[in-house]
Amino acid sequence: MKQEKKVIIYLYNRLFDPLIQSNFWLYIKDYLDDPESSVRFHLITYEDEKFPLTPDQQELVNKWKNQGLEWTALTWHPGMGLKQKFIDLWNGLLAVRRLRSKGLKHIVTLGSVAGTFGYVIARVLFMRLFLYQFEPHSELSRDAGAWAGDSPQFRISYALERRATHFATVIASGTRFMRERLKDEWGVKGKFIQIPTVANDRKFNMDQSLRAKVRDELGLKDENKVIFYPGKFGGLYYGVETAWLFRWLSDIDPDLRMLVVTPHTDDEVHALFDTAGVARDRYFIRHSSYDDIHRYYFAGDIGLITIPPGPSQFFRSSIKVGEYLCSGMPFINPWGVSEDYLYATEKDVGVVVKEFSETEVVDAWPRIRRFFEMDQEPLRAHCREVGLGYRGFDALNPRFKEAINCLTENSNES
Repeated sequence: MKQEKKVIIYLYNRLFDPLIQSNFWLYIKDYLDDPESSVRFHLITYEDEKFPLTPDQQELVNKWKNQGLEWTALTWHPGMGLKQKFIDLWNGLLAVRRLRSKGLKHIVTLGSVAGTFGYVIARVLFMRLFLYQFEPHSELSRDAGAWAGDSPQFRISYALERRATHFATVIASGTRFMRERLKDEWGVKGKFIQIPTVANDRKFNMDQSLRAKVRDELGLKDENKVIFYPGKFGGLYYGVETAWLFRWLSDIDPDLRMLVVTPHTDDEVHALFDTAGVARDRYFIRHSSYDDIHRYYFAGDIGLITIPPGPSQFFRSSIKVGEYLCSGMPFINPWGVSEDYLYATEKDVGVVVKEFSETEVVDAWPRIRRFFEMDQEPLRAHCREVGLGYRGFDALNPRFKEAINCLTENSNES
Protein backbone atom coordinates (compact mmCIF):
# COMPACT_ATOMS: atom_id res chain seq x y z
CA MET A 1 0.00 0.00 0.00
CA LYS A 2 1.37 3.41 -0.99
CA GLN A 3 2.25 5.81 1.79
CA GLU A 4 -0.15 8.75 1.82
CA LYS A 5 1.41 12.10 0.89
CA LYS A 6 -0.29 15.15 2.38
CA VAL A 7 0.23 18.45 0.59
CA ILE A 8 -1.01 21.95 1.41
CA ILE A 9 -2.30 23.96 -1.55
CA TYR A 10 -1.91 27.64 -0.62
CA LEU A 11 -3.84 30.04 -2.84
CA TYR A 12 -3.98 33.81 -2.37
CA ASN A 13 -7.26 33.73 -4.29
CA ARG A 14 -10.84 32.63 -3.96
CA LEU A 15 -11.37 28.95 -4.72
CA PHE A 16 -13.81 29.82 -7.51
CA ASP A 17 -11.78 32.63 -8.98
CA PRO A 18 -11.91 31.86 -12.73
CA LEU A 19 -8.09 32.01 -12.86
CA ILE A 20 -8.04 29.10 -10.42
CA GLN A 21 -10.81 27.00 -11.90
CA SER A 22 -9.80 27.49 -15.53
CA ASN A 23 -6.24 26.19 -15.22
CA PHE A 24 -4.62 25.22 -11.91
CA TRP A 25 -7.64 23.36 -10.56
CA LEU A 26 -7.61 21.02 -13.56
CA TYR A 27 -4.52 19.38 -12.06
CA ILE A 28 -6.03 19.10 -8.58
CA LYS A 29 -9.27 17.62 -9.91
CA ASP A 30 -7.25 14.96 -11.71
CA TYR A 31 -5.76 13.87 -8.39
CA LEU A 32 -9.14 13.98 -6.66
CA ASP A 33 -10.75 11.89 -9.39
CA ASP A 34 -8.06 9.20 -9.09
CA PRO A 35 -8.98 6.75 -6.30
CA GLU A 36 -5.52 5.19 -6.59
CA SER A 37 -3.69 8.45 -5.88
CA SER A 38 -1.64 8.55 -2.68
CA VAL A 39 -1.58 12.38 -2.69
CA ARG A 40 -4.07 14.15 -0.44
CA PHE A 41 -4.60 17.91 -0.37
CA HIS A 42 -5.47 20.46 2.27
CA LEU A 43 -6.55 23.65 0.55
CA ILE A 44 -6.11 27.15 1.98
CA THR A 45 -7.82 30.04 0.18
CA TYR A 46 -8.69 33.66 0.87
CA GLU A 47 -12.40 34.17 0.30
CA ASP A 48 -14.13 37.47 -0.41
CA GLU A 49 -17.50 38.04 1.30
CA LYS A 50 -18.69 39.78 -1.89
CA PHE A 51 -18.55 36.42 -3.65
CA PRO A 52 -20.34 33.81 -1.52
CA LEU A 53 -20.53 30.29 -2.87
CA THR A 54 -23.44 29.54 -5.15
CA PRO A 55 -25.46 26.35 -4.60
CA ASP A 56 -23.67 24.73 -7.56
CA GLN A 57 -20.28 25.69 -6.16
CA GLN A 58 -21.18 24.34 -2.72
CA GLU A 59 -22.19 21.08 -4.38
CA LEU A 60 -18.75 20.86 -6.03
CA VAL A 61 -17.04 21.55 -2.71
CA ASN A 62 -19.03 18.76 -1.07
CA LYS A 63 -18.02 16.41 -3.89
CA TRP A 64 -14.34 17.29 -3.50
CA LYS A 65 -14.51 16.85 0.27
CA ASN A 66 -16.00 13.39 -0.25
CA GLN A 67 -12.99 12.68 -2.49
CA GLY A 68 -10.63 13.56 0.36
CA LEU A 69 -10.06 17.30 -0.02
CA GLU A 70 -9.81 19.35 3.17
CA TRP A 71 -10.35 23.10 3.04
CA THR A 72 -9.51 26.07 5.24
CA ALA A 73 -11.16 29.29 4.02
CA LEU A 74 -9.54 32.49 5.29
CA THR A 75 -10.92 36.01 4.86
CA TRP A 76 -9.24 38.26 2.30
CA HIS A 77 -8.51 41.84 3.33
CA PRO A 78 -8.87 44.13 0.27
CA GLY A 79 -6.31 46.76 -0.59
CA MET A 80 -2.74 47.02 -1.85
CA GLY A 81 -1.24 48.34 1.39
CA LEU A 82 1.41 46.52 3.39
CA LYS A 83 -0.89 46.39 6.42
CA GLN A 84 -3.54 44.33 4.62
CA LYS A 85 -0.91 42.01 3.18
CA PHE A 86 0.67 41.48 6.59
CA ILE A 87 -2.70 40.57 8.12
CA ASP A 88 -3.33 38.04 5.35
CA LEU A 89 0.18 36.63 5.70
CA TRP A 90 -0.19 36.31 9.47
CA ASN A 91 -3.51 34.50 9.17
CA GLY A 92 -1.99 32.21 6.56
CA LEU A 93 0.92 31.44 8.85
CA LEU A 94 -1.41 30.52 11.71
CA ALA A 95 -3.47 28.25 9.44
CA VAL A 96 -0.42 26.44 8.07
CA ARG A 97 1.13 26.13 11.55
CA ARG A 98 -1.92 24.17 12.71
CA LEU A 99 -1.45 21.78 9.80
CA ARG A 100 2.31 21.59 10.35
CA SER A 101 1.66 20.44 13.91
CA LYS A 102 -0.24 17.51 12.37
CA GLY A 103 2.74 16.50 10.28
CA LEU A 104 2.11 18.26 6.97
CA LYS A 105 5.35 19.63 5.57
CA HIS A 106 4.77 20.20 1.83
CA ILE A 107 3.25 23.38 0.45
CA VAL A 108 2.31 24.39 -3.11
CA THR A 109 1.66 28.02 -4.01
CA LEU A 110 0.10 29.58 -7.12
CA GLY A 111 1.59 32.82 -8.45
CA SER A 112 4.30 35.04 -7.04
CA VAL A 113 2.29 36.78 -4.30
CA ALA A 114 1.18 33.48 -2.80
CA GLY A 115 4.72 32.27 -3.47
CA THR A 116 6.31 34.94 -1.32
CA PHE A 117 3.77 34.31 1.45
CA GLY A 118 4.45 30.59 1.13
CA TYR A 119 8.19 31.18 1.26
CA VAL A 120 7.96 33.07 4.56
CA ILE A 121 5.66 30.42 6.02
CA ALA A 122 7.70 27.47 4.76
CA ARG A 123 10.96 28.93 6.01
CA VAL A 124 9.58 29.62 9.48
CA LEU A 125 7.92 26.21 9.75
CA PHE A 126 10.67 24.15 8.05
CA MET A 127 8.58 23.00 5.09
CA ARG A 128 9.28 22.06 1.47
CA LEU A 129 7.99 24.55 -1.08
CA PHE A 130 6.73 24.22 -4.68
CA LEU A 131 6.34 27.56 -6.48
CA TYR A 132 3.83 26.98 -9.27
CA GLN A 133 3.30 29.55 -12.05
CA PHE A 134 6.07 31.72 -10.67
CA GLU A 135 6.33 35.07 -12.48
CA PRO A 136 8.03 38.30 -11.31
CA HIS A 137 4.99 40.10 -9.91
CA SER A 138 7.13 42.92 -8.53
CA GLU A 139 8.71 43.68 -11.91
CA LEU A 140 5.41 43.36 -13.76
CA SER A 141 3.87 45.89 -11.37
CA ARG A 142 6.84 48.22 -11.73
CA ASP A 143 6.88 48.03 -15.53
CA ALA A 144 3.13 48.71 -15.65
CA GLY A 145 3.56 51.81 -13.49
CA ALA A 146 1.62 50.41 -10.55
CA TRP A 147 4.68 50.50 -8.28
CA ALA A 148 7.67 52.80 -8.32
CA GLY A 149 11.02 51.06 -8.53
CA ASP A 150 12.09 52.59 -5.20
CA SER A 151 8.79 51.93 -3.39
CA PRO A 152 8.62 49.68 -0.32
CA GLN A 153 6.13 47.41 -2.13
CA PHE A 154 8.53 46.79 -4.99
CA ARG A 155 11.67 46.38 -2.91
CA ILE A 156 10.09 44.01 -0.40
CA SER A 157 8.29 41.94 -3.05
CA TYR A 158 11.36 41.68 -5.28
CA ALA A 159 13.58 40.60 -2.39
CA LEU A 160 11.08 37.98 -1.20
CA GLU A 161 10.53 36.65 -4.73
CA ARG A 162 14.25 36.17 -5.24
CA ARG A 163 14.75 34.50 -1.88
CA ALA A 164 11.75 32.27 -2.48
CA THR A 165 13.33 30.86 -5.65
CA HIS A 166 16.52 29.93 -3.78
CA PHE A 167 14.53 28.26 -1.00
CA ALA A 168 12.04 26.31 -3.10
CA THR A 169 12.43 22.59 -3.71
CA VAL A 170 10.77 22.91 -7.12
CA ILE A 171 9.71 25.83 -9.33
CA ALA A 172 7.34 25.74 -12.30
CA SER A 173 6.99 28.62 -14.72
CA GLY A 174 5.86 29.03 -18.29
CA THR A 175 8.87 30.09 -20.34
CA ARG A 176 12.45 29.25 -21.25
CA PHE A 177 13.26 32.83 -20.27
CA MET A 178 12.42 32.13 -16.62
CA ARG A 179 14.54 29.00 -16.72
CA GLU A 180 17.48 31.05 -18.01
CA ARG A 181 17.03 33.69 -15.33
CA LEU A 182 16.72 31.24 -12.45
CA LYS A 183 19.45 28.85 -13.49
CA ASP A 184 21.92 31.01 -15.38
CA GLU A 185 21.53 34.43 -13.74
CA TRP A 186 20.42 33.69 -10.19
CA GLY A 187 22.08 30.30 -9.71
CA VAL A 188 18.95 28.66 -8.28
CA LYS A 189 19.60 25.04 -7.25
CA GLY A 190 16.02 23.79 -6.95
CA LYS A 191 14.31 21.75 -9.66
CA PHE A 192 12.86 23.83 -12.51
CA ILE A 193 10.00 22.43 -14.62
CA GLN A 194 8.61 24.44 -17.52
CA ILE A 195 4.81 24.41 -17.34
CA PRO A 196 3.03 27.07 -19.42
CA THR A 197 -0.42 28.06 -18.22
CA VAL A 198 -2.69 25.16 -19.09
CA ALA A 199 -5.91 25.63 -21.04
CA ASN A 200 -9.07 23.63 -20.53
CA ASP A 201 -8.93 22.02 -23.97
CA ARG A 202 -12.13 20.04 -23.36
CA LYS A 203 -14.07 23.24 -22.81
CA PHE A 204 -12.35 25.29 -25.53
CA ASN A 205 -13.01 22.92 -28.43
CA MET A 206 -14.76 24.40 -31.47
CA ASP A 207 -18.48 23.74 -31.67
CA GLN A 208 -19.71 24.86 -35.08
CA SER A 209 -23.35 24.93 -33.98
CA LEU A 210 -22.50 27.30 -31.10
CA ARG A 211 -20.41 29.41 -33.47
CA ALA A 212 -23.34 29.75 -35.85
CA LYS A 213 -25.75 30.53 -33.01
CA VAL A 214 -23.60 33.26 -31.44
CA ARG A 215 -22.76 34.87 -34.77
CA ASP A 216 -26.43 34.87 -35.64
CA GLU A 217 -27.26 36.51 -32.30
CA LEU A 218 -24.69 39.21 -33.06
CA GLY A 219 -25.99 39.71 -36.58
CA LEU A 220 -22.67 38.75 -38.20
CA LYS A 221 -22.47 37.86 -41.87
CA ASP A 222 -20.12 35.37 -43.49
CA GLU A 223 -17.91 38.18 -44.76
CA ASN A 224 -17.49 39.59 -41.23
CA LYS A 225 -14.19 38.40 -39.81
CA VAL A 226 -14.04 38.90 -36.05
CA ILE A 227 -11.16 40.03 -33.85
CA PHE A 228 -11.91 38.53 -30.44
CA TYR A 229 -10.75 39.86 -27.07
CA PRO A 230 -11.92 38.51 -23.70
CA GLY A 231 -10.31 40.61 -21.00
CA LYS A 232 -9.59 43.89 -19.28
CA PHE A 233 -8.40 47.30 -20.44
CA GLY A 234 -5.67 49.29 -18.71
CA GLY A 235 -3.38 48.40 -15.82
CA LEU A 236 -1.27 45.46 -16.96
CA TYR A 237 -3.00 45.58 -20.37
CA TYR A 238 -3.34 48.02 -23.24
CA GLY A 239 -6.29 50.39 -22.86
CA VAL A 240 -7.35 52.74 -25.63
CA GLU A 241 -4.54 51.33 -27.78
CA THR A 242 -6.67 48.22 -28.29
CA ALA A 243 -9.50 50.34 -29.67
CA TRP A 244 -7.06 52.12 -31.97
CA LEU A 245 -5.74 48.77 -33.24
CA PHE A 246 -9.24 47.87 -34.34
CA ARG A 247 -9.80 51.32 -35.83
CA TRP A 248 -6.69 51.06 -38.02
CA LEU A 249 -7.60 47.56 -39.22
CA SER A 250 -11.28 48.30 -39.80
CA ASP A 251 -10.34 51.36 -41.85
CA ILE A 252 -8.56 48.94 -44.20
CA ASP A 253 -11.36 46.34 -44.17
CA PRO A 254 -14.81 47.79 -43.34
CA ASP A 255 -16.25 44.26 -43.02
CA LEU A 256 -14.05 43.60 -40.00
CA ARG A 257 -15.76 43.41 -36.60
CA MET A 258 -14.56 43.12 -32.99
CA LEU A 259 -16.09 41.14 -30.14
CA VAL A 260 -15.15 42.14 -26.59
CA VAL A 261 -16.09 40.05 -23.56
CA THR A 262 -15.08 41.99 -20.47
CA PRO A 263 -15.82 42.73 -16.80
CA HIS A 264 -15.76 46.47 -17.65
CA THR A 265 -19.06 48.28 -18.07
CA ASP A 266 -20.39 49.05 -21.51
CA ASP A 267 -19.85 52.76 -20.88
CA GLU A 268 -16.18 52.20 -20.07
CA VAL A 269 -15.63 50.25 -23.27
CA HIS A 270 -17.63 52.70 -25.37
CA ALA A 271 -15.48 55.54 -24.05
CA LEU A 272 -12.32 53.82 -25.33
CA PHE A 273 -13.74 53.06 -28.76
CA ASP A 274 -15.31 56.51 -29.04
CA THR A 275 -11.89 58.03 -28.40
CA ALA A 276 -10.51 55.99 -31.30
CA GLY A 277 -13.42 57.05 -33.50
CA VAL A 278 -14.89 53.57 -33.94
CA ALA A 279 -18.56 53.45 -34.85
CA ARG A 280 -20.58 51.47 -32.31
CA ASP A 281 -22.05 49.18 -34.95
CA ARG A 282 -18.54 47.88 -35.74
CA TYR A 283 -17.97 46.13 -32.41
CA PHE A 284 -19.87 44.16 -29.77
CA ILE A 285 -19.60 44.15 -25.98
CA ARG A 286 -20.65 41.13 -23.99
CA HIS A 287 -20.27 39.99 -20.37
CA SER A 288 -20.00 36.38 -19.35
CA SER A 289 -19.22 34.03 -16.52
CA TYR A 290 -16.44 31.54 -17.07
CA ASP A 291 -19.04 28.80 -17.47
CA ASP A 292 -20.37 30.31 -20.70
CA ILE A 293 -17.44 32.24 -22.14
CA HIS A 294 -16.27 29.52 -24.55
CA ARG A 295 -19.27 30.15 -26.82
CA TYR A 296 -17.88 33.59 -27.64
CA TYR A 297 -14.44 32.16 -28.46
CA PHE A 298 -16.09 30.05 -31.14
CA ALA A 299 -17.52 33.17 -32.80
CA GLY A 300 -14.07 34.72 -33.29
CA ASP A 301 -11.61 34.38 -36.15
CA ILE A 302 -8.42 35.74 -34.57
CA GLY A 303 -7.64 36.32 -30.89
CA LEU A 304 -5.87 39.30 -29.37
CA ILE A 305 -3.22 39.53 -26.65
CA THR A 306 -3.10 43.05 -25.20
CA ILE A 307 -0.04 42.90 -22.94
CA PRO A 308 2.35 45.80 -23.67
CA PRO A 309 5.95 44.69 -24.33
CA GLY A 310 8.47 45.28 -21.56
CA PRO A 311 11.48 43.68 -19.85
CA SER A 312 9.37 41.56 -17.48
CA GLN A 313 6.87 40.40 -20.09
CA PHE A 314 9.14 37.64 -21.38
CA PHE A 315 8.22 35.74 -18.21
CA ARG A 316 4.43 35.92 -18.67
CA SER A 317 2.28 32.97 -19.72
CA SER A 318 -1.18 34.15 -20.77
CA ILE A 319 -3.96 31.59 -20.51
CA LYS A 320 -5.74 33.27 -23.44
CA VAL A 321 -3.21 31.98 -25.99
CA GLY A 322 -3.92 28.38 -25.01
CA GLU A 323 -7.66 28.99 -25.12
CA TYR A 324 -7.44 30.67 -28.53
CA LEU A 325 -5.40 27.84 -30.01
CA CYS A 326 -7.48 25.05 -28.52
CA SER A 327 -10.56 26.80 -29.90
CA GLY A 328 -8.93 26.74 -33.33
CA MET A 329 -8.02 30.44 -33.54
CA PRO A 330 -4.73 32.10 -34.51
CA PHE A 331 -3.78 35.14 -32.45
CA ILE A 332 -2.11 38.57 -32.56
CA ASN A 333 0.70 38.90 -30.01
CA PRO A 334 3.08 41.76 -29.09
CA TRP A 335 6.77 40.97 -29.54
CA GLY A 336 8.57 39.78 -26.42
CA VAL A 337 5.48 38.68 -24.51
CA SER A 338 5.96 35.16 -23.13
CA GLU A 339 7.13 32.49 -25.58
CA ASP A 340 3.85 33.06 -27.39
CA TYR A 341 5.39 35.48 -29.86
CA LEU A 342 7.84 32.75 -30.85
CA TYR A 343 5.13 30.11 -31.21
CA ALA A 344 3.06 32.47 -33.33
CA THR A 345 5.64 32.55 -36.11
CA GLU A 346 7.47 29.24 -35.62
CA LYS A 347 4.23 27.24 -35.64
CA ASP A 348 2.41 29.57 -38.07
CA VAL A 349 -0.48 30.22 -35.69
CA GLY A 350 -0.28 33.96 -35.20
CA VAL A 351 0.91 37.44 -36.09
CA VAL A 352 3.50 39.38 -34.08
CA VAL A 353 3.61 43.18 -33.77
CA LYS A 354 6.25 45.16 -31.93
CA GLU A 355 3.59 47.34 -30.30
CA PHE A 356 0.06 48.63 -30.81
CA SER A 357 1.10 51.55 -33.02
CA GLU A 358 -0.43 52.55 -36.35
CA THR A 359 2.68 51.71 -38.34
CA GLU A 360 3.06 48.28 -36.77
CA VAL A 361 -0.62 47.38 -37.00
CA VAL A 362 -1.09 48.52 -40.59
CA ASP A 363 2.11 46.74 -41.66
CA ALA A 364 0.76 43.56 -40.02
CA TRP A 365 -2.49 43.61 -42.01
CA PRO A 366 -1.30 41.36 -44.87
CA ARG A 367 -0.27 38.71 -42.35
CA ILE A 368 -3.59 39.01 -40.54
CA ARG A 369 -5.56 38.93 -43.78
CA ARG A 370 -3.70 35.77 -44.81
CA PHE A 371 -5.27 33.88 -41.89
CA PHE A 372 -8.71 35.17 -42.87
CA GLU A 373 -8.21 33.97 -46.45
CA MET A 374 -6.99 30.50 -45.55
CA ASP A 375 -9.26 27.45 -45.69
CA GLN A 376 -10.73 27.74 -42.21
CA GLU A 377 -11.29 24.07 -41.39
CA PRO A 378 -7.63 22.97 -41.76
CA LEU A 379 -6.47 26.23 -40.13
CA ARG A 380 -8.58 25.55 -37.06
CA ALA A 381 -7.39 21.94 -36.93
CA HIS A 382 -3.77 23.12 -37.13
CA CYS A 383 -4.22 25.75 -34.40
CA ARG A 384 -5.86 23.21 -32.10
CA GLU A 385 -3.11 20.66 -32.70
CA VAL A 386 -0.48 23.24 -31.78
CA GLY A 387 -2.55 24.33 -28.78
CA LEU A 388 -2.90 20.80 -27.44
CA GLY A 389 0.85 20.24 -27.62
CA TYR A 390 1.73 23.63 -26.16
CA ARG A 391 -1.02 24.24 -23.59
CA GLY A 392 -3.21 21.13 -23.50
CA PHE A 393 -3.98 19.36 -20.23
CA ASP A 394 -2.75 15.93 -21.35
CA ALA A 395 0.58 17.43 -22.43
CA LEU A 396 1.18 19.40 -19.22
CA ASN A 397 -0.39 17.18 -16.54
CA PRO A 398 2.63 14.80 -16.44
CA ARG A 399 4.89 17.80 -15.76
CA PHE A 400 2.72 18.89 -12.84
CA LYS A 401 2.77 15.38 -11.42
CA GLU A 402 6.55 15.35 -11.80
CA ALA A 403 6.70 18.55 -9.78
CA ILE A 404 4.51 17.11 -6.99
CA ASN A 405 6.67 13.98 -6.93
CA CYS A 406 9.80 16.12 -6.71
CA LEU A 407 8.29 18.04 -3.81
CA THR A 408 7.33 14.96 -1.81
CA GLU A 409 10.04 12.42 -2.67
CA ASN A 410 12.55 11.39 0.00
CA SER A 411 10.58 13.30 2.61
CA ASN A 412 8.90 11.85 5.67
CA GLU A 413 5.54 13.27 6.72
CA SER A 414 6.55 14.06 10.29
